[in-house]
Amino acid sequence: MLSLHFAAWVDWADKRKQRLEVIIVDDGSPEHPAAGVERPDRLPAIRIYRVLEDRPWWQHGCRNLGAHEASDGWLLLTDMDHMLTEESARALFKRMDQGELDEGTVYMLDRVEADTGQPTLDPNGNPKPHPNSFLMTRETSWRIGGYDEDWCGVYGTDSLFRERCFRIGRRGHLNIPLVRYWRDIVPDASTNGLPRKEGRDPLPKAKVLAAKKARGEEDSI
Repeated sequence: MLSLHFAAWVDWADKRKQRLEVIIVDDGSPEHPAAGVERPDRLPAIRIYRVLEDRPWWQHGCRNLGAHEASDGWLLLTDMDHMLTEESARALFKRMDQGELDEGTVYMLDRVEADTGQPTLDPNGNPKPHPNSFLMTRETSWRIGGYDEDWCGVYGTDSLFRERCFRIGRRGHLNIPLVRYWRDIVPDASTNGLPRKEGRDPLPKAKVLAAKKARGEEDSI
């Protein structure tokens, strides 16, 4: 999947590549780590970090690391299986240049399927953005507090971050799409060695929640 991103970025116009800083945080991949993927010439500026210990669902800490290492300005937080096309980047840069984006707002984006180009839909047939992709300034991300790393290792807690985003920052949406890939298209587009929604154990989440309440940290959720 990372090779697919590289191939797309190579073909971007230079004026857009010069405005893009890519920070990739590998969450401890035991096989085929991101730093080992061959990088073609003419990529935008890229830095790759790797967590040295492979732990399940460590994305909260990885995203905080990426935000910490990023330059000041606008951040696009997303997952490896979601691609920002040059067309979408051009639309984002245009809105930035025209002053149409509010620096105190956390924006979600549209999402389309890689094989059809059609919007991702929820069970009711309504467009469904990726629930864990956001555009915000670096300052806003830290004012919100970043991701709560108490939830590292527990799948399905990004909704808590999203709720805090919209409680502290303003909620926004941009009709600019990310493209979603999945394992039927690219085998390593997303995690394939851990259960996700299927068979999710509610006990770890309940234990972390109980510990946070015991410490009086409900407001951090």
